[in-house]
Amino acid sequence: MATTTPNTGTAPLGVHEKLNRGPSRIGTLVFGGVLILGLIFIGTSIARDLGDITLGSAWPYVLLGVALLVALGFEFVNGFHDTANAVATVIYTLEFRWCCDLLRRRGFWHRLVAAG
Repeated sequence: MATTTPNTGTAPLGVHEKLNRGPSRIGTLVFGGVLILGLIFIGTSIARDLGDITLGSAWPYVLLGVALLVALGFEFVNGFHDTANAVATVIYTLEFRWCCDLLRRRGFWHRLVAAG
């Protein structure tokens, strides 16, 4: 036979209520302290490792900057391709019919213009 516990009047918080509360002050302080200690550890480790190295040229930094710009440019262009592929997949699988999608967008723009 199943037994139930009596209700004490305080219901457990749901997921949405927990997310809306935000972090506590203690949690924020602990997170900030761990983050600062981690950054200090990284800085001292890099300084210790690079202490004996002397660079007479700026070329390594220039090449690093160029490599980063190329990588960021690739990611920027790749984002356009990913977006096109996602839209093509939705249209190809007939998840949304293109005419219905156009009507929805037209309705959205009419509501936007009427509201503003």
